Amino acid sequence: MSKSKETPAQIIKRLEKELADEKLKNMVLNTMIDISDSQYGTQIRKKFSPKPSEASGRKKE
Repeated sequence: MSKSKETPAQIIKRLEKELADEKLKNMVLNTMIDISDSQYGTQIRKKFSPKPSEASGRKKE
């Protein structure tokens, strides 16, 4: 069915399915990262810091 001819109910149903699929994909990827971290000692997740450290070597002039 063409997306332009979807009824609001059909759109909602399609979007709910897409959301469920993405949540499952996210869970699988996070599980894969957890397994990799525990079995291989990797650190795949990026650590975010609130601001760059003062020792980063960059100076504003």
